[in-house]
Amino acid sequence: MMSVWARRLIVAAIVLAIGALLHEIRWEEVEVVDEAHGKAATDPYYSLRHVLQGAGATFESRTSLEPLPPAGATLLLESDLWNIFPEREARLRAWVEAGGHLVLRSPHSYGGDAELHWVPLTSVEPRRRAKPDAPAASAASAASADDDADDDEQDAPSGHEPGRAGEPGRRLSPRQVEQQRQRAERIARIIGKATRHDCALFTETDATTQPAYEPGRALRGCTPAGTLRPLDHVVPTWMLKSASGTLAMRVPVGRGDVTGVAPWLPTGNRQLLEGDNALITAAVLQARPGRAVWIVEEESREPLLGWLWHEARTPFLLALAAVALSLWRLMARFGPREAVPPQARRSMGEQLRGTGQFIAGTDAAALHAATRKAFEDAARPRVEAWAERDDADRIAGLAQSLGPSHSVDAAALLAALHIGIGATRAQILAATAVLEQARRAILRASAARSNS
Repeated sequence: MMSVWARRLIVAAIVLAIGALLHEIRWEEVEVVDEAHGKAATDPYYSLRHVLQGAGATFESRTSLEPLPPAGATLLLESDLWNIFPEREARLRAWVEAGGHLVLRSPHSYGGDAELHWVPLTSVEPRRRAKPDAPAASAASAASADDDADDDEQDAPSGHEPGRAGEPGRRLSPRQVEQQRQRAERIARIIGKATRHDCALFTETDATTQPAYEPGRALRGCTPAGTLRPLDHVVPTWMLKSASGTLAMRVPVGRGDVTGVAPWLPTGNRQLLEGDNALITAAVLQARPGRAVWIVEEESREPLLGWLWHEARTPFLLALAAVALSLWRLMARFGPREAVPPQARRSMGEQLRGTGQFIAGTDAAALHAATRKAFEDAARPRVEAWAERDDADRIAGLAQSLGPSHSVDAAALLAALHIGIGATRAQILAATAVLEQARRAILRASAARSNS
């Protein structure tokens, strides 16, 4: 049996081995991406749809501005080709001025937004942010909010407070500004090291007349921010800023408003799950019970074949039938298309008739000349002194020699002999027929005289 000391040595060796193993092990956290599955894998707005439904709003994704959203709805314009038709810009402006809410990404910075000259907003490209500490970032955000408040006070006309046209503005007192800064710093301390380097604290400035949430609330947005500025001395009614810039700014246009987002609004499934991006997006889109939210993506149309089937089905089917018949006629065949005529030698009459038809179809004047020569050869023996007479005298003598039983129309025969050079093919063939009839009448009269 094993002694006690041997057992102790074995236990000690096992303990040392486990200790050495634990000493060499390094525990590190690795972020594993959880792939989307179910409806989220096929619907890029799955998260946004649920966020808006939770706020009581409805959501629709469109690929065209035809038709426009209902009055009082929110339109997020993501397409750069929305203005391919010239009348759309005027219709969109009328819709906003009637009470619509338009959301634009980087106004006047993209080609698709360059035509919106009536939108009093402008933006520049976002700046690259350094990695600030959380308390410093929150303090800078509050300081930036104070500076922007001072700028708004300077830009606003005298005697007018920031706010929507016709509505009183909401101005924060110095004590409220200090409370807002303290709340932001307290939130930053709670977040601590968990704050990502691409996230920042966004707060509503004192230019806000209708805050989305309670006053002084700081939102942790994991999205870049740019620079947005109002134009034409328009006072914004809502702003969302951080130390790195302005993420969103809303200005009144008629009875509606336009919200600019620089450079973009987080609407993807994963983007909305980061920080407070869902709350920021809901605030920008003004999600509230009963509001309709539309997103217009890249412009697209029905495929050509589908459009032809729905709009011109009958001509389309006829064209397909014609193509099918043409292909059927070109297919390989096992025999001739019609019965082959039996091989036989042509008679002299068929040969002459075929030759005459060919000449009549190619050169009617040559056929007329040949028929006239044949007529003159047949009439010459029946008229004395043929060479000394003119055509009218020859025809008169020919009519006397033929007699009443084989008479010819002298006027028509004279006209057939003197058919003009400018005559048509039909006129030449008619004159040729008159000459041929006269020749056959001469031959019949000669045959009757010989028999008698």
